Amino acid sequence: MMGKKNDTAAKTYPPGVVITLEELMRYEYYVQDIPLLPQHPVYTILAGRHASKLRGRGLDFEEVRIYVPGDDIRNIDWKVTARTGETHSKVFNEEKERPTFVVVDQTTRLFFGSQQQVKSVVAAQVAALSAFYTVRRGDRVGGIVFNEERNDFIPSARSKSHVQHLLTRIADMNALLPTRTHIRPAPVALNEILHKTGTLVTHDYVVTVISDFSIANEDTFRYLQHIAAHNDVMLVHITDPLEAALPDGSLALSDGIRQVLWNNNNRHNGDRYTENFENMKSTLTERCRNYHIPIIFIDAGAEVSNQIIHFFGKTNH
Repeated sequence: MMGKKNDTAAKTYPPGVVITLEELMRYEYYVQDIPLLPQHPVYTILAGRHASKLRGRGLDFEEVRIYVPGDDIRNIDWKVTARTGETHSKVFNEEKERPTFVVVDQTTRLFFGSQQQVKSVVAAQVAALSAFYTVRRGDRVGGIVFNEERNDFIPSARSKSHVQHLLTRIADMNALLPTRTHIRPAPVALNEILHKTGTLVTHDYVVTVISDFSIANEDTFRYLQHIAAHNDVMLVHITDPLEAALPDGSLALSDGIRQVLWNNNNRHNGDRYTENFENMKSTLTERCRNYHIPIIFIDAGAEVSNQIIHFFGKTNH
């Protein structure tokens, strides 16, 4: 029922401001152009069944690692456990399901866009692609969609009707954004959700976090590192063209309280602004690489499915 309310409300806004459930459901057809068998599944936004270091019984012994609750006790390596004093499990290489857990940011900070769409709409589109691709591969998908005031947890399941349930939650929360009268500061919102995610996923999940990470801090990376210890984590960073470069000429910039005049040509302001953006991307990419967490940047000013397909093409080379 809530999905129908969202569809009615969204029609009162220009395209790209709010996304409807009907629009999100159409992304089922976009995933047909995405390769099913990427060569580097850990570095792809959408994961599926593939050979991986899974915690279970299989044909080929892969490694020994510290026991994780939920491991099959038949795989405990008693010799290593006795030698180290800490319980260890054997890991086997086996083709097995990789459930996907999607974390979707719908906070007020993402309700911004300078061209075709606001970032919150793009985040919803990426989530829809991830969900439909996962089910197409025969795997389960679930996740959390959140804003500053609430979060909705959707358990993992494997069906188109379940994807519709997940996308309904996303569309409903997306429709709330234009009703906000001001930005509500919530610097801990993302960190709280990552902490909750760490308690919900066990191991061998593919956790895709979709946000603009504008308020990421040390705690953010600590939670991500904790999740990545036993799962594959992927960050999808939503950006807007105006964050990369400001137009030439004089601009009045305001945060709603204070106002400053900006001119790109004065003292190389424009060059420094763009340089700061590129440095942010480089620093974030390098830091994620240190944690073995891949990150991709999605431009809200361009068509989302084409960017995803392009990314898959690069990972397959």
